[in-house]
Amino acid sequence: MERAFLYGDLIFETMLAEGGSVALISQHFSRLANAAAVLKMDLCGLNEEKFNTQSLQALQNFNPTPKKGEKYRIRYTLYRASKGTYLPDSNQSNFNISISPFEPNNAIETHQLGIYPDQQKAPGKLSNIKSGNALIYVMASIWAKENNLDGALICNTNGYIIESDNSNIFWRKNGVWFSPPLTDGCIAGIGRELFMASHQVTEKSCTETDLLNADECILTNALYLKRSFIFRPS
Repeated sequence: MERAFLYGDLIFETMLAEGGSVALISQHFSRLANAAAVLKMDLCGLNEEKFNTQSLQALQNFNPTPKKGEKYRIRYTLYRASKGTYLPDSNQSNFNISISPFEPNNAIETHQLGIYPDQQKAPGKLSNIKSGNALIYVMASIWAKENNLDGALICNTNGYIIESDNSNIFWRKNGVWFSPPLTDGCIAGIGRELFMASHQVTEKSCTETDLLNADECILTNALYLKRSFIFRPS
């Protein structure tokens, strides 16, 4: 994983496993394949069946006899396996899978989030994928902890709120759900995809006023499909 370490030349999926199976495997593989195409990374024969088999084998190796109800977080990392500096020698890829027990934190009923002030995210085709270039999320998470918040909201370079440090965002006003469009720079999240498939959602650039006046605000990702939050302006 030399290039992954040196240049962040990787993409990844974080998945939930329970009962010996991986949730939402088709959606995760589709997103991984789309991201690989954006980064011109060769999947080297990887398809949905192999992706699922590799993930399940890693889960079996980690715990051959899982107990009922045990959940696990699987991180599937696909990286460009070649030499070179910024210019890679080839686009061949390889993968790494890491697994850890997952215990949902349901102690916080409503999360309190503020806007991370130190860095904005530029919209573009790289902004929608889950890559190794995640420093803004790391620093936003640290900032939230330092300010006694449960998470941080991230803005794009146009000043619009686009996502949190680990989730997509939705807000409801007068019975209508809204969410930032992908063109504003948010991650193309699995939880976002599922929520939009089951609800009528209007895509709209998000301002502080939108969240302050909302009837409900929620966070979504592949591990937590719906969590409520309150916006705490600075």
